[in-house]
Amino acid sequence: MRVITLEADGAAADVAPGERLELRLPENAGTGYQWVLDTPDPPLRVVGETRHPAADRAGGTGEHRFVLDADQPGEVTLVARHARPWAPETELRRFRFTVRVG
Repeated sequence: MRVITLEADGAAADVAPGERLELRLPENAGTGYQWVLDTPDPPLRVVGETRHPAADRAGGTGEHRFVLDADQPGEVTLVARHARPWAPETELRRFRFTVRVG
C-alpha cells in the first residue's frame, strides 16, 4: 500500500491497476475542522475512511485516513478540503494529488 501525506500536496504519482493508496492527513476533529475528500472519479474508488486520534494526549492532532483502490487505467486529481463540514466557507486548506493509473 502506498501512503500519501500532506507533504505530497500538489504532487503526482504513477500507480499500477489494483494498487491500494492510503491518504493520511493531520486532523484535530475537536476543533470542528475535518478533512472532506471530494468523491474521486474512476480510476480511484474510496474503500475505507478512519480517524485516528492523537496517541499522546487528548485534544492533540491525530490523522484522518482515506483508503482508495486504483481499479482501472486513467488519471484523476484527488481533492480534500480542511473545513467545518456544515460550513464549507470555513475552508482552511485544500489538498490536491494527481494519480495516474496505468
